[in-house]
Amino acid sequence: MSFFGKPDAPPQPQPSPSPSPRPPERIASSSPAATPTAATATTVIGSRVKVVGDLSGDEDILVNGRLEGKIRVERKVVVSAGAEVEGDVQAKSVIIGGRVHGQVMASERAELLPTGRVQGNVHAPRIVMAEGAQIQGRVVMPSDAATRTLSAPRVEEPAKRPITPPRTEVAPPKPDEAGRHPVSPPPPGTGG
Repeated sequence: MSFFGKPDAPPQPQPSPSPSPRPPERIASSSPAATPTAATATTVIGSRVKVVGDLSGDEDILVNGRLEGKIRVERKVVVSAGAEVEGDVQAKSVIIGGRVHGQVMASERAELLPTGRVQGNVHAPRIVMAEGAQIQGRVVMPSDAATRTLSAPRVEEPAKRPITPPRTEVAPPKPDEAGRHPVSPPPPGTGG
């Protein structure tokens, strides 16, 4: 069909398929959304995956399965509903919809969803807790947590603490009514 009086372009011949299959060529894209970067990268632990060991890095972590070990990242950690972490979690932001058995330390924000369960202390300057979420431990909200790295609280065992007896104070003797101190009689045989 001609458009504005211009003739149609002749059909182009189709190349014949080559006898040996070649992998498709990758087309480079300059779109930032197409290329994962450190700003958008997320490590995902699948729902049927169990990881034993510690995780650390500078990416977001999404736990859908089970992790037995510590998580220490500079960004965000999300523990999905049905997921479980057996160890401490330390990150900039922590969102818990599953179970965490350990300390939760967030330098900016911690959020517990309605299905979230924590057995351990939660340290964060801002804590959001939905109705139904549970914490079996202490909630610590330090005011300067956003400017310093949080560390697990030091727990001292009772056996290592020094035992100090209770201190008793003795009142000084009261002077008698005349303001004199009582005088003891001289020992016998001194003649005095």
